[in-house]
Amino acid sequence: MENHQTLTGEAIDAGRAGPPMTAAAELFKAVAHPVRAHILELLSQGESSIPELCEGTGVKATHLSRHLNQMRGQHLIQCQWTGGRLVYRLAYPQATELLAAARSVLQARTAAAVSSLGTAREEQPFPALSDGQFFALEASLESRSVIGDACQAIAARTGCSPEEASGQLLSTARSSRITLLEAARDELRKEQERPS
Repeated sequence: MENHQTLTGEAIDAGRAGPPMTAAAELFKAVAHPVRAHILELLSQGESSIPELCEGTGVKATHLSRHLNQMRGQHLIQCQWTGGRLVYRLAYPQATELLAAARSVLQARTAAAVSSLGTAREEQPFPALSDGQFFALEASLESRSVIGDACQAIAARTGCSPEEASGQLLSTARSSRITLLEAARDELRKEQERPS
């Protein structure tokens, strides 16, 4: 039997979770990658061909097919020939609810982070944020996450410390005259394109 660690470090028996939870975990794994989440987002807007999905995700067709196969394996998407071209579409419209739930959790997490900042400074809670301010803050938190993921990828690939990895990423950004976020996205894109 397979054991997993919870956030508190205690081991749980995957067999005890039962078939419904195992199936749910497999479904979440099928979209637990930025490219697959992006594919789901694109297909929630309507059917797309491989070239359209490549353009939308920025991923080469050879790498895209692996992601599409994983999503087809979980019956999230389906493909068929329409008008002389192969198109992909959501197998179930309810799949868009996965994205909506993720957005809702991210917004709640961002709001909680903002609220805790105000409490930690022993000030009055922050006034309500406008939509523009909220999305700017959320984008900032997302940028931090992308940069952190890129540093982890560099550290894992090169065997260096996280601090050295962040120094490498910063050096790359400076020498290429791009932002740190752009350098991080480039690093993650290269990581996805590396053969496993």
